[in-house]
Amino acid sequence: MAIERVENLPPPHRFTVEEYFAFEEASEFKHEYIDGVIYDWGDPDPDAPVHPDYVPGYPMPHLFTVEEYLAFEAQSEFKHEYIDGVIYDMTGGTFKHSRVKVRMTFALELRLQGSVYTVCNSDMSVRVGASRFVYPDVSVVRGQPQLEDDDTTLLNPILTAEVLSPTTEDYDRSTKLRYYQALPSLQCCLIVEQFDMQVDAYIRVDDSWRHQRYDSSDDIIPLPMLECQLPLAEIYRGISFESA
Repeated sequence: MAIERVENLPPPHRFTVEEYFAFEEASEFKHEYIDGVIYDWGDPDPDAPVHPDYVPGYPMPHLFTVEEYLAFEAQSEFKHEYIDGVIYDMTGGTFKHSRVKVRMTFALELRLQGSVYTVCNSDMSVRVGASRFVYPDVSVVRGQPQLEDDDTTLLNPILTAEVLSPTTEDYDRSTKLRYYQALPSLQCCLIVEQFDMQVDAYIRVDDSWRHQRYDSSDDIIPLPMLECQLPLAEIYRGISFESA
C-alpha cells in the first residue's frame, strides 16, 4: 500500500549521524543509515505502507511511528511536520512572512485577550489526523485546549491561519487545507498572502465550507466563530509590497 505523496513540500528530513545514533540507541530494531536517510533492516513487509521515496530494489526508508516522531521533535532545535510516517523539514520564512505572521497574531490577540479564546503562535503544532502533525502559523482555541500528552500539540483549534511561502503554497492551499477542514473543531482557516494584500477565508457553514477572498485595504473579515472582525489593513499594517 503506497502512502500518498504530498506534493510541493520540501524533501523529507535528512538525518545527521548524531540523530541516527540517538534513534538507533532508542529503537528495538536495527536500521541502516546512508546519506542522511534511515532505512529499515531486511526485506520490507509486503503488507506495510510504502515510503513515498522508496525505490524498488533498494532498502525501504523507515516510516516513523507517532511516538518516534514526538521523541525526535522533543530533542530537535528545529520544527518538523509529520505526515503518514514521513518527517519533513519546515522551511525558513522571509522577513515579510515573519512580519505578516506577527501582525496576524497581534491583531487576533488584541481582539481576543480576556475572552474565552486563546491565540497560539507557530510553536504550537496541531494534530490533523492519526498520523499527521502540522504547524499552522497561527491557531486559536475556544475554552479549554485539548493537548497531546507532550503538551506541545493542540487537538481542538477553532481557527488556523497559514501565511503562504512560494515553496509550499500549493500544499497549503490544497492538501494541508483539507487536513484542517477534516478537524471537527475547526470553524475557519485563513490563507494569507505575504506578497500581496490578500486573504482567503474558509468558514464552515453547517456541513460545507464557504470561501471568500478579501483583497482591499477596506475589507473586514467577519469571524463569527470568534465573535469579532479582522480588518485586512491591520494584518498588513506597515508592510510594503513595492519590492515583492
